[in-house]
Amino acid sequence: MLGMALIMLTISTFIADLPYLVLGLSFVVGASASILVREAIAPTPQSRVTKITALLLLVVSIYGFADLLKLFISFT
Repeated sequence: MLGMALIMLTISTFIADLPYLVLGLSFVVGASASILVREAIAPTPQSRVTKITALLLLVVSIYGFADLLKLFISFT
């Protein structure tokens, strides 16, 4: 899922098309939530690093969605 998110976000940098960006960001949110749930159910030895990385990805993607929302509000 993170691979799909990276592909969509990479496409959105070359093709300035909004659906690729939204889809990539939503994949990142889903993958981060999935990682956090998996770590809560079955912790791994590197659990702390995994949780920090997932939280960082989640914060960045939510910031991206907030920036898009600001962009939509400014157009209306």
